[in-house]
Amino acid sequence: MTDPAGERRRLAAALRDMRTDAGLSTTQLAARLGWSQSKVSKTELGRSRPQPDHVDAWARATRAAPAIRDEMLRIASQAAVQATEWRRELAPGRQRKQEEIHRLEAAASVIRVFSPDVMVGFAQTRPYAEAMFRLGRRVEPADDLDEAINARLARQTLLEDSSKRFELVMGETALRRVLIPPEAMRVQLNRLADLAAHRNVVVGVIPFRAKERVHQYHGFAILGDPEIDDEAIVLVETVTRAITVRATSEVAEYVDHFNGLRAAAIEGRHLKTLLQGVVAEVTTE
Repeated sequence: MTDPAGERRRLAAALRDMRTDAGLSTTQLAARLGWSQSKVSKTELGRSRPQPDHVDAWARATRAAPAIRDEMLRIASQAAVQATEWRRELAPGRQRKQEEIHRLEAAASVIRVFSPDVMVGFAQTRPYAEAMFRLGRRVEPADDLDEAINARLARQTLLEDSSKRFELVMGETALRRVLIPPEAMRVQLNRLADLAAHRNVVVGVIPFRAKERVHQYHGFAILGDPEIDDEAIVLVETVTRAITVRATSEVAEYVDHFNGLRAAAIEGRHLKTLLQGVVAEVTTE
């Protein structure tokens, strides 16, 4: 098993050696790359994670040998997509994982979340969040469920930051799954309607009868924008692993895919009408 931190340090040291071997100062290399000098320095110090295309440009600018360039690209590509088994990812506990995600979200200028079949975390009420944790993967040793739920709900405080933009898209299935009792689900649906009224939040639902532009595939969260933020990432969950995508080109693909999903979603007054109808159905059961 590779050590991600060790590989990152090795990559940073190798990039620094490539620059010095080429007889270039950080300022001279920055000029060749079209970067700031501080970005070159941070990369060499391992404070920023270079994407594969950045490593390729660095190698070409320093005229590194093909074998060195290929090895550096291999390391950068491995770091760009990281898959971690849940038993290791959640070893410190679910509360710690929620707090880690909160820190990543706090650093992002825009947060885009797509969920085909459940309410997105930013919209969840406490009963819904509890149901999600109880139905989710088991953690050994078992951690405190209440603390994990509190940590998830604490992430919703970011919604009060008007400088951040939130785009939350779900499939209609998320509105109709019976995961909590009817009265609790009615509160949950009204919570979603209230959230849609926030000025910095867009809520969209893809109706069953929508003319979809792209396939829904799976849920994911995009934290940050690759054109704005220093480091934008994508978080994906599978049954067995947590996947983090950092490659700029792949994050951009996810943004394009998200925009395709959102194009099929209803928002605003049309969403309000749909939610009112679902609430009426829930309360008559």
